[in-house]
This record gives sequence, C-alpha cells and structure tokens, in this order.
Amino acid sequence: MWEPQGMYSKFLLKQPTILFGENAIMGLKTYASARVSVIYGSSLNEGYKQKIINALSSFEISFVQKTWFGEPTLETLHATIKKIEDFKPDLIIAIGGGSVIDGAKMVRTYYEFPFFDVKETSFSMLNWKTTFVAIPTTIGSGAEISSASVMYNDSQKTKEFVISHQFIPEIIVLEASLIENAPKNMLLASMVDALSHAIEGYMSTIDNLLVDSYAEKAIQIISQYHHVINDGVEHEHINKLQLASLFAGLVQNHCIVGASHALAHQMSAYGLSHASAISIFLPVVIRKNISEPNCAARFDQLARHSGFAKGEDLLSFIERFISSVDLTKERDIVKKNRERIISDNIFFEQALADKGGQGNPVPMDKDFLLSIFKDASS
Repeated sequence: MWEPQGMYSKFLLKQPTILFGENAIMGLKTYASARVSVIYGSSLNEGYKQKIINALSSFEISFVQKTWFGEPTLETLHATIKKIEDFKPDLIIAIGGGSVIDGAKMVRTYYEFPFFDVKETSFSMLNWKTTFVAIPTTIGSGAEISSASVMYNDSQKTKEFVISHQFIPEIIVLEASLIENAPKNMLLASMVDALSHAIEGYMSTIDNLLVDSYAEKAIQIISQYHHVINDGVEHEHINKLQLASLFAGLVQNHCIVGASHALAHQMSAYGLSHASAISIFLPVVIRKNISEPNCAARFDQLARHSGFAKGEDLLSFIERFISSVDLTKERDIVKKNRERIISDNIFFEQALADKGGQGNPVPMDKDFLLSIFKDASS
C-alpha cells in the first residue's frame, strides 16, 4: 500500500520503543506474553537463543527459521506463515537482516489477516493483536523502523513495496553483540546504505525540519565511529552505529529517497545486494544532484551540520568510505551487463516508476538515470 507523503513535512510518525545497549534484550522481560515465535535468518547461535529465552516471561517459545532467500515472495513466505498459524503466538520476534524483518512483517500480516491482498490499497489501518519485535543483525537496512516491507516480484524481476505505517514494529532491540561476528565487508556496505538514507532523505523533495536533525546526527556518528568495524573496539561504539542506522532509517521512512535507490532496486535482478548497488551509484547521484545550485546549497548545509566544513568534504568522506568496501565482484557484474542495461528501456522505466526513489531533488527522466548509470559503470 502506498500512502501520500507530502504531509510528512508536518509531523513525526509514532515511533516504537527502542531498547539499546548491552543486554538490551532483557528489557523484553517487562512485556507480557504467553506464546512467542522467533523468526530468524540463516543462523542464530545457541548462546543467543538461550539469551532470548531468558529475556522472555513466556510459557512457550518457538524458533522458526525463515523459508525465503533474499527478498521474500508470497510463495516463499507460505511455509513460515503456516508454522506461525499452527503455533498461534501473541508476540513475534524477527531477528536478522532487512529481508528477515521485512518477511516477518508480512508473516505477521497474513497470520492475523489471512485475506490480506498486497495489491489492495484502500485499507489504511491494521489493528494488531500481536506485538512485533525487530532485532536487526546488520547496520544500515533501516527495515526495523520502516513502514515498508520489500517483496520480490518473480515475474517482473523487480523489488516491490507493500506499505502501511502499522508495519513499524512496536519494539526494536539494538545489541552490538549480535553483529560483532558479522562479515566486515557486509557491515561496511550496509553502513553506506545508512548514509544513503540520511543523505537522500535530507535532499528529498519532502522537507521535514525535525527529521533533518536525525539525518545530520546519523552522518556525524558514522563519520566519527565507522572505523570500529575494522578496529573491533568497544561494543558501545558499535551500538552508536546501530543507532545512527536507525536514525537514517527514520529519515528514509519520512522523506522518500532518490535516484540511488531507484537504480539500486533494479540491480537485484542481476544478483547485486541492495547495499552494494547503493555503494556503486551513490557518489555519482550526489554529484549529479549538486550540479544544480539549490541542491548544492542544501548539501553544503547538511555537511556543515554533520561536522564537515563543506559539501565537498562530506562527498570526499563518502567516496573514501566506499573505497574501503570490496565491490570487485559487483562492479564486474555491472560492467559485464553495461551495454545490455543501457539498451534496456524497461530497466529505466521501472527505475522511474520505483516508489522508493521518487524523492530525488532533481526531476528524473530516462536520460538523467541513464547518465548516472553510464558514469557509475564506466
């Protein structure tokens, strides 16, 4: 469901309870529940499973491994939905990356509303009986604070968005211990995604002064603490990065992002992760946008409020940061398919129609997106 967003310049959506810091999950003790289903991704070690059990005041807990790979489809959700229906939980926990959390949003929806139709846009309210808890294990997707569930359309080979503000979880848990063993390259790439949420949201055609402060703080924190991913220092600093990611996700959720996302979403058909595709397109998109004077002034303001002297310094930081991410495989894929994509009108039509990328400050047309793609793939 797509809801009008021009009004977002006037208010801040209701936000969930956020538990963060060491042993933050123990805060769940205060939430009454009888039956809990924990939906998790490819791995969840036994130590953390026990930690979840200890944190809950529940009679029964069921651990359910997700049945989808990458972005969920309706077909791949079915087996997980069936397990949830059989168990009948009153609290659902999603622990994993963006695709786990997005999929769990839809699992909860079909569990409570079996006749829900993702193509239906006339409803506006979903009154939940369950409580939904999101525990992200990456830094950057923003799924834990998003009104959207990203689905994959097999027939069109594109990402699609099911949107309702009721998808925002009631509780978010941010624990540094959950990401300390995650692949460093994945974490670095996902932080580029967080940067893109803050930057593209701030530059968006939707201007919200309150949300702007979250974008500025997110960039400030990432620029100050990004090195801890490689240095392996204190959990407190990693937790700051998790909060920065959440701030950036909040920005994206209010202010539609732009051309980087419009193009990146199409690259999933070529096997690129979202964060990797964003890393390839973001610097080019920023340079293209700030060639327009008003956008350049806005970007300079963002830079100054985020701790940089000027916009060019912020852009230099972004480019240096992205250079620390190993994108060799992804860039090879883009170059290999360069001519095919350039001549593919449908690719650019889908990018222009992408609901997640329509806030670009410079009006987009095919030539605009084509020039970005050419520069990014050269």
